[in-house]
Amino acid sequence: MRYIAFPGTSNANDTRISVLGFGCSALLGRASRSESVTALNTAFEAGITFFDNARSYGYGASEGLLGQFLQGRRDKVIVCTKFGILPVANNWKQMVKPVARAAIRLVPSLRQAAQRQVANQFNANQFSLATLQSSLETSLRQLRTDHVDMLLMHDAPVTVLAQQDLLDALARLVEQGKVRVAGISAEVPVIEKTFEDRPAPLTIAQFPVNLAAMGITSRTRAQKDLFLIANHPFGGEAGVSGSRDRITQLAATKKLSAELRKKLSAEDPQVLPEVVLNAILDGTGISAVVPAMMKPAHIQANVRAIESCRFSTTELAEIRGAL
Repeated sequence: MRYIAFPGTSNANDTRISVLGFGCSALLGRASRSESVTALNTAFEAGITFFDNARSYGYGASEGLLGQFLQGRRDKVIVCTKFGILPVANNWKQMVKPVARAAIRLVPSLRQAAQRQVANQFNANQFSLATLQSSLETSLRQLRTDHVDMLLMHDAPVTVLAQQDLLDALARLVEQGKVRVAGISAEVPVIEKTFEDRPAPLTIAQFPVNLAAMGITSRTRAQKDLFLIANHPFGGEAGVSGSRDRITQLAATKKLSAELRKKLSAEDPQVLPEVVLNAILDGTGISAVVPAMMKPAHIQANVRAIESCRFSTTELAEIRGAL
């Protein structure tokens, strides 16, 4: 695994952050408790020290599971959580989740209907001072810690950049030590505005980057004083096949050298994570990438892709240019 200094620190004794993070969005959501614990164990044992969570993940239960898992390990990891999307309390729906997961496995066509129902289980755009305070206190309690390393505004609209009372409140939480660094998780247009405005105290920016949306990497290299995190690198479950198709198209394009096309056309499943993860991280100014990876085989493949990549920095730049 590769590690870098946690933002805002220079002490070699501080916890290092792995450039590959573990996205907790599926914990106790589309994954069962047993599957979730197995995934957390696999990630930690593989050297991942960055766990990215949110108040809304797992219908509000993901943080609790992560907090339980990190007992005795808290000082070895970087914990990120988010506020701004609140789960709707529906205990009966928690009870039927295992049945729903089993049904989707048997009848995959039910997935879209399930996703529509999931969208109704959250209250988004919750960025009041009261929600910030209550959400953080709940997160700290669920995570069983007295501080989070990163606190991000979750799926934030551009208006939060001018919400000075909220920004001041985040700054006070950093001063109090409840939050080490604060930032924003949003779609690319909001992040581009963040690059322009640079509102204090936001020093973290998280946003989607994948093979279908690499354009922002032309701007990320210039953001020297922001710690940048890419999410959804494979484009979600539906995006994996699209990523494979794009690699196949790259292997056939005359825009790339013959040697690079040969590497891309190799019948090796590792080509996918090597291209996706390293095209995002290498030479872009993006410091970390966070997939939601629940299967141990996928976690291990992603770790290997970070540790050993067949593509050079020059080749990865060629790939981004062709995309």
